[in-house]
Amino acid sequence: MGEERPAKRLLGGAIRRLLSAAWNGGPDPAAEEFLRHRRHFHAALPDGPLAAQHYVVFDLEATGLKPSHGDVMIAIGAVRLRNLEIVDRFETLVDPGRPIPPRSTRYHGITDAMVAGSPPPPAAVAAFAAFAEGAVLVAHNAGFDRTLLHMAEFAGAPPIPNPVLCSLAVSHWLDPEEADHSLDGLCARAGIVIARRHAALGDAEATAELWRRLIARAAARGVEHLPELVRRTGMERFVSQMSEAF
Repeated sequence: MGEERPAKRLLGGAIRRLLSAAWNGGPDPAAEEFLRHRRHFHAALPDGPLAAQHYVVFDLEATGLKPSHGDVMIAIGAVRLRNLEIVDRFETLVDPGRPIPPRSTRYHGITDAMVAGSPPPPAAVAAFAAFAEGAVLVAHNAGFDRTLLHMAEFAGAPPIPNPVLCSLAVSHWLDPEEADHSLDGLCARAGIVIARRHAALGDAEATAELWRRLIARAAARGVEHLPELVRRTGMERFVSQMSEAF
């Protein structure tokens, strides 16, 4: 594999086991056990009107689609919403400490040269945690992003205790007859332009606009509070089941 890069050394033994498992095509049993214990780890949802909550809508890009097999985040993008309006933004590339597969670069355009000198996952997640402090996290297909965060924690990043909501789950509940609930499909139907598709911040901004509309539709159906939204959509079960795929 060549000489070990400094960023990889910073991640310690846990992430090296994960990366070894990824290169050998299998999961790390210790990582899988960690995920099982973390499946329902989060702070309590705040009460109060849906539109009044502080949300941080975020997106992660990664070396691949199997965090439990060793894929690692390479970019974080996020926006903070107050009264459903964007009031702040966060963006960083992340050095995964391993080569980025060409098939992944074709998807998001991020290369080894671009992430060189960027913070490793523990430092990047720590900065994101500070940005997101006190907010409810929102992601599209949140099972993937949540699994990446948990695997970063397994490798030495600080835990993210924020509750995580999924716009995909809300969309399935609102429009069960629709076949396409991808971010592309939902934004196309809603007339939302994704300015930078597969760039973490661009996807986060599009998901934030989508979340505003989903929340408005949920409120029109009589949902007043986040705990009720989670119950009506079956979100916790939905996200847990999606997490198992990663």
